[in-house]
Amino acid sequence: MRPPSTADPSARPADLALLERYRQALRYAASGPRPTSATADCTLLMVRGLFGGWIPNHFRAPLRHFKHLGWQVEIGRTVAAGTLAHNAAALGAQIDPLIAAGRRPIFLAHSKGGLEVLLALAASPARAAATAGVIGVQVPRGGAPYLEHLFAGADSENRRHALGLSERLEAALLTALGARTACMELNTRNLRAVAERLESILPTVPSLMVATSAQHMSNVLELRSRHIEQAHPGQAHDGVFLSSDQIWSGTRMLILDGIDHAQPSVGGLGFAHQYFWAALLATLLD
Repeated sequence: MRPPSTADPSARPADLALLERYRQALRYAASGPRPTSATADCTLLMVRGLFGGWIPNHFRAPLRHFKHLGWQVEIGRTVAAGTLAHNAAALGAQIDPLIAAGRRPIFLAHSKGGLEVLLALAASPARAAATAGVIGVQVPRGGAPYLEHLFAGADSENRRHALGLSERLEAALLTALGARTACMELNTRNLRAVAERLESILPTVPSLMVATSAQHMSNVLELRSRHIEQAHPGQAHDGVFLSSDQIWSGTRMLILDGIDHAQPSVGGLGFAHQYFWAALLATLLD
């Protein structure tokens, strides 16, 4: 399996030292990081994004790898098609007993799951104070162009052309599965407002946010990728979100190329996602 790419053509000078620390961590990610005396009281919580619980083998390899390294690790008890508020409340209910038992959570969150982590922390200063770290990968501050198109009204500025048959069927299926509300939350106006509320949380906890882009997409992202390229020509993206909409302030920001939106959760195209997450954890703790 190939390691995650560390190509970073758009890195700002201030990011280069962080990028080098990540590269060094990636070299040793097969055997570390392991818990130390400083992190023996930490529990890793891997938090899925939208539809994550429906996807076979989602986070399977990273979960197994962290257990092999000796970490106490859990999957966040979010719902695959849950709203931001519902899943944030579920995470809060999961971590409060851990904190009461003297455990410190470290969140490893993908996509929408990162927003839900920050909402859970924003709801309780005690949770934020007890948190040992937050890693957010591809966490959006702007909408998902394809979902905005799929669930926009006919007169919406996000509906550039009528839905095709396959798009109408996909929208109908997601609606039947109870996912329409969660999908419609991922629009630019809503996420901009959410991000403004959450930006102040990041400086209060050790955090590392990761934005990515890719030129070659997993098969599942091809339709979404084509839509983004038509709607936002020339702009870097990961197949679901624009890379520029994954940039947060008030935190360490790692920008990586060659990683699409599916790879951090399920791998694919030779991507060793268990080592990717291990390297991010080592970088956070460094």
